[in-house]
Amino acid sequence: MGDQAKEIEAATPPAILQDFKAPVFADNKLVLYFHPYNFYSQKVLLVLYEKNIDFTPYVVDLCNGEQYSSWFLNLNPKGDVPVLQDGAFIIPNSTHIINYVESKFRGANHPVLKPDQSSAQYDQVMIYESAVGRVPVGALSLGSFIHDDLKLVPKAPFIGPVRQSCLKNNDKVLDLLRRSVDELESNKSALKQKLDIQIRRKDLVSCRDDFQRVLDAVRHVLLYVEQELSQQAPRNEWLTGNEVTLADISLGLLLHRLYQLGFENYYWSFGKLPQVEGYFLRFRQRQSYHKLQPSNFEILREMWAKTPGNYKLGAGAGFLVGHI
Repeated sequence: MGDQAKEIEAATPPAILQDFKAPVFADNKLVLYFHPYNFYSQKVLLVLYEKNIDFTPYVVDLCNGEQYSSWFLNLNPKGDVPVLQDGAFIIPNSTHIINYVESKFRGANHPVLKPDQSSAQYDQVMIYESAVGRVPVGALSLGSFIHDDLKLVPKAPFIGPVRQSCLKNNDKVLDLLRRSVDELESNKSALKQKLDIQIRRKDLVSCRDDFQRVLDAVRHVLLYVEQELSQQAPRNEWLTGNEVTLADISLGLLLHRLYQLGFENYYWSFGKLPQVEGYFLRFRQRQSYHKLQPSNFEILREMWAKTPGNYKLGAGAGFLVGHI
């Protein structure tokens, strides 16, 4: 265990489970409940941007446990973001949300991201989706903060003291989750399952040898992508053709997270994976990628204002590493 992990083992004040007032939106609004540093929220955001879908954003205060408040648990008993609300329809889970908007929003103004199921391209997209979907992004993020020997070059927001704050806030929100399991009358089963998963994740990444297996699994996926891109004939701009698909959103977002955590030199820079490196450079030029940056959300400032001072660094970093 690295020095950063040891430093955060000091006792922290007990987390206080508070309730939050439910936001109110007009019935005709398409509302996305999310957090801008949550990986699966980012995936849905990219899909909405690529499909040119107008929506109303609501940032859920993960650091202070808004995901375990009664109003949010009524939307999603698991206490996870993202959640999409379309009038009376409530759609939790990024996969279900993407399927919903892909089905509802079609036409010239809304590009199709999942090819027809009868096409060979659909099979290709699903292969990439499956490969990237197996990467344990939460464990990858958390472990990168713990093990100093990796000599990573992290980018904002995962830099400097923010990394320690992320670890502290991970413990805080685990405590909030435990309190939710103990104190809430409903949703105990879903929350208990979530707690068990997050405890196992923390135990997994705390062991350097176990975390190396996570890193090796990521490398295996990237090597597969490198091989597939190298064998394209003729060369396509994206994974399955010259138009972006859901596979590109998944892979591009994974590369973005790896880049933010500082893994580019570990995995693809300096000629290690030139096809992957070139692909990521192209992905970063997309308008949807630039929209993804949280500075575009004025609502973040409201969340910042109501975040306790001791956790403001974590607020800028995506705090709950188990959720990011």
